Amino acid sequence: MITVRGRVVRGERLGRKLGFPTANIKISPSARPPRGVWKVLAKGTTLGERVGACNVGVRPTVGAARLVVEVHIPGFRGNLYGRTLSLSFLSKIRSERRFPSLGALKAQIRKDVSSLTRKPGRGTMNA
Repeated sequence: MITVRGRVVRGERLGRKLGFPTANIKISPSARPPRGVWKVLAKGTTLGERVGACNVGVRPTVGAARLVVEVHIPGFRGNLYGRTLSLSFLSKIRSERRFPSLGALKAQIRKDVSSLTRKPGRGTMNA
């Protein structure tokens, strides 16, 4: 299992605007997390252990070019800025891709998040 660790930093707050706030993780330049959208186990002192949806990529729908690691923790309502989180990559949900609109991206994120609660063998992809 691949695990990365990093500090939560401020992002562009796009996830929040779409209804799926994310913790943006600043990782070591030498870390090589797998690209795509993943089911992860996020761990941290404020967070405990929670399952989340993590995007590792360049966010092509919004024209970004810099690699980001961002995780949405369903139901979490705290402040993680400045905290250190570790993310253990459990299973791949899908590859990153460009969507024709923010509305289409939001619809896909909704599906990604709903897949976190599905049992293996019911439409989830293992890494």
